[in-house]
Amino acid sequence: MQMNWLGNLALTTLIVGCAPTSAAPPDMDDVPLTLAGCVRAGEARDSYLLTNVVIDGPSAAPARAFYRFNTTKGLKDYVGRRVEVKGKADLADPDKGKVRVRTEDGKATTEVTSERRTVKVGEALFGSIGATKLDADVVTYRFDVDSVTLLNGNCTDSGAAR
Repeated sequence: MQMNWLGNLALTTLIVGCAPTSAAPPDMDDVPLTLAGCVRAGEARDSYLLTNVVIDGPSAAPARAFYRFNTTKGLKDYVGRRVEVKGKADLADPDKGKVRVRTEDGKATTEVTSERRTVKVGEALFGSIGATKLDADVVTYRFDVDSVTLLNGNCTDSGAAR
């Protein structure tokens, strides 16, 4: 099965409340989440990243992670637009991932790789263009998409609307 990417590069502050000690642990392989952000097309066919992500869900959802979509159906129609993606994440089975940002001859590229898939976009997803080189380890999780809804507003970065 082909896995596709949803990138979460937004820094989100999560507030963790105190739970009673008798509460059952949450089902970590089926965590409902809503992700809102900008759709960016990858260089390969049917590859996408969601950037500037805001997460709505339980505090167990990692803020600095990438979520791999089980489907990209319809995302092509939303490139350069803000969307809300509802579904369930498998937080019990993380994959190791890596983010690489490079700038060569004035062209920035960002590449996100997990144990299962690589997505490369032709622009930097964060920071300013200049002499850029970044390698960072990240965590990735499977995300089963239930629905994708268009939100008001466009994405302002030039690489989003290809």
